[in-house]
Amino acid sequence: MSLDWVMAQFAQYIGHWSELAGYLASVLVFLTFCMKTIEPLRVLAISSNIAFIVYAAAAGLMPVLLLHAALLPLNILRTMQQISLFRRVRRASIGSAKIEALVPFMTIKTYPKDTLLFRKGDVALKMYFLHKGQVLVPEIGKYLQPGTLFGEIGLFTPERTRTASATCSEDCEIFEISDDDLVKLCLQDPAFGLFLTKLIVARMSDNLTQSETSNDPITPSAWRAGTQQTPASFIE
Repeated sequence: MSLDWVMAQFAQYIGHWSELAGYLASVLVFLTFCMKTIEPLRVLAISSNIAFIVYAAAAGLMPVLLLHAALLPLNILRTMQQISLFRRVRRASIGSAKIEALVPFMTIKTYPKDTLLFRKGDVALKMYFLHKGQVLVPEIGKYLQPGTLFGEIGLFTPERTRTASATCSEDCEIFEISDDDLVKLCLQDPAFGLFLTKLIVARMSDNLTQSETSNDPITPSAWRAGTQQTPASFIE
């Protein structure tokens, strides 16, 4: 048994398995287009990267090898980020709906004094959580304090319009999230949709409790029509 024969057999063996790795990688890529959720898609993408790396290394296909060597860590990073997001969503959806549980999904912004956040009648595009400063609701002369969630109900009403204006009466730090981001989070994990539903229902329940204990109970039709003042907790 000569050394040349051994090397030829080894090369044939490697070539056989590299060809199988290429077919496997192709099948995995095809399966990624069949996935409906992010997690299995990412797992298949990582698996296909590994299979392509093995195939390209054995076949001497340097461009394919470099491409998937670069894609592999990127897919792993995106998978870890997605898993982290899902864990935060799951934690937020467990137990009672607390406003603070929504903050990690929001973006904090700083607004100088006298900044107009939105005007009465504007289309509702964002939900806000006041972190620092004060926000004035000029229609009723009410100042919102830190820890107040506002502008959320307007995102889910048929009219999607603001029932009052909001202006920063001093420098403010405000967490906000757009309606598009809310929809994306709900689509990525139904648990977030459940949490959001619980949060909105809890807020509306608080609003109704406040209106029932007041001398002039607020009705949705009345405060939408403008015949009654809008309480701060009803700001859409």
